[in-house]
Amino acid sequence: MATTNVATKKRRAWTTSVFIKQLMAISGFIFVFFLLFHSYGNLKMFLGQEAYDHYAHWLKEEAFVPIFPHGGFIWVFRAAMLLMLVIHLYAAAYTWKRSRRARSTRYVVKKSVTDSYAARTMRMSGVLILFLFVFHILHFTTGTVRTGFTVDSTPYERMVASFNSPLLVIVYAIFVGLACIHVSHGFWSMFQTLGWVRPATRKPMIVLSGLVGAIIFVMFMAPPIAIAAGIIS
Repeated sequence: MATTNVATKKRRAWTTSVFIKQLMAISGFIFVFFLLFHSYGNLKMFLGQEAYDHYAHWLKEEAFVPIFPHGGFIWVFRAAMLLMLVIHLYAAAYTWKRSRRARSTRYVVKKSVTDSYAARTMRMSGVLILFLFVFHILHFTTGTVRTGFTVDSTPYERMVASFNSPLLVIVYAIFVGLACIHVSHGFWSMFQTLGWVRPATRKPMIVLSGLVGAIIFVMFMAPPIAIAAGIIS
């Protein structure tokens, strides 16, 4: 009987809201590192075409050879990020569903006005980011959507041709801005979920969350703005 109770508790642990929030926090944390790495790589645009195209070629074909075969790392990385995306979306949907069920009394609704507004903001920005992320893949990765470049253009040439369009710079700024707001709030939520927020750490955590979002925004937007301004050509 005792064994059955323990097994039941273990099974329930996988479906508790705390566990689901931890999944969301961990997958989100991995995405933050991805954004930092990706934005750092984009800064190589300032080193010139040869440096940026070499970096793009290394990442796509030669990263961590011979641990991975030629071109193998990028596919393992993409599969891992896809898994993190599925986990994050599942956790977000599960949390949203539970929050709707929890709004059963007027008291609960009034008490959580701020939290529910933040949650709605996260959901809306998350959906927009997902659509814009798909556009980003179709634009820069597969070249299905082209803006001034050809299928044979190098990664550097694709960046320059794309961000010579002020409209695309604005769209990209909105995309990055939404992502950074999402990251900042998500970073703060992660600290809360992991129990790292204390009276003594509250302000530093708020500052750190905002700083991470701001750094990612600046790093991502520096190359497009430089291209639009004619600094990179």
